[in-house]
Amino acid sequence: RRLGATKIQIGYQSLDDEVLRLNRRGHDTAATRRAMRLLRGAGFKVQAHWMPNLYGSDRERDLRDYERIFGDPAYRPDELKLYPTSLVDTAELMERFLDGSWRPYETTELARLLEECLLRTPPYCRLSRVIRDIPSTDIVEGNKTTNLREIAEAGLAARGLRCADIRSREIRGNATRPEDLRLAAVEYEAAGSREIFLQLVTEDDRLAGFLRLSLPIEPPPIAELAATAMVRELHVYGELVGLGARSDGAAQHHGLGRQLMAAARERAAAEGYRSLAVISAVGTREYYRKLGFVDGALYQHCRLDGAAL
Repeated sequence: RRLGATKIQIGYQSLDDEVLRLNRRGHDTAATRRAMRLLRGAGFKVQAHWMPNLYGSDRERDLRDYERIFGDPAYRPDELKLYPTSLVDTAELMERFLDGSWRPYETTELARLLEECLLRTPPYCRLSRVIRDIPSTDIVEGNKTTNLREIAEAGLAARGLRCADIRSREIRGNATRPEDLRLAAVEYEAAGSREIFLQLVTEDDRLAGFLRLSLPIEPPPIAELAATAMVRELHVYGELVGLGARSDGAAQHHGLGRQLMAAARERAAAEGYRSLAVISAVGTREYYRKLGFVDGALYQHCRLDGAAL
C-alpha cells in the first residue's frame, strides 16, 4: 500500500486442495482464504486467476470449483481471469498426457464449461479474461481457439441467456442521459466484510458506473482503517476527457462519480459509521480531495458526522 497499489492479482488456480497438491502449486486453500481476508481488510481490489482442466480435475469438478469461488464468502473476488490449462511441451504435465492420466479438454467441451461459468458469475465481478493468449504453435494438444468468450456468449444467447458480469454490461462510451439511470445495490458478504456494490444502470441493465463499499465485519489489518467504512473502487464508464471539460452525453460529465460517492456516504452513515476511507491511486487523490477527503498515511478519509478529522 505504501507504493500506491490499489489492486492485487492473486492466483487461486483451484479451490480444491487435492488438485493444488497434484499440480504442485505450492499453496493450499487456507493460504488463499487468509490472503483474501488481509487484502479485503486493507481495501484492495482483488483480481483472481482460476484454471480449469488442471491435472486431477474434470468438467464436473471444475464447475463445482467455480461455484465455490462465488458461493463461499471467503473468496468472491472483484475481478477474475479464467485461464484454461494449456499443454506445452516443456511442462511437467506432458508426462501425465503421455501416460494417459490427463487429457486437455476439446474446444467444444471447454466452451460448454465456460458457458456455465459465465452464467454463474455475479454482477459485482468483472471477467477480465476468459482464456490466456498462448501462441497456438506452442500448444501440443487441446484447444487453440482464442475467442472462446465470444463462442461461450453466443452459446448462452442461443439458449436465451446471457452473462451478467461487469464487462458484459458496461456502457463502453455509449452516450446516456443521467435521468435514464437508476441506482441499484447488490449486497453480499466477502472475506470479513459486508460488501455493497452500488451501480448506476439503464432500464436494460447497462452499467454506467459502480462503487464498491466495504463495511468491515472483522478488525482491519491496518490500524488506520479502524472503525471506518471503505470505498475500494469507484468507476464510471463513458467517454474519458479531462476533469472540468465538457462533452455532451459523456458519462464522466454528469457527476456520476459524485452521485455514487454520495450514495456511499449515506449508506455508511446509516450503518453507524462516522468516517469513510478510500483507497486511492496517486493520480486520483486530487479528485477525492475535491470530494472532501483528506490525506492520511496510506488512505484518504472524510468524516460522515461533520466533525473535523
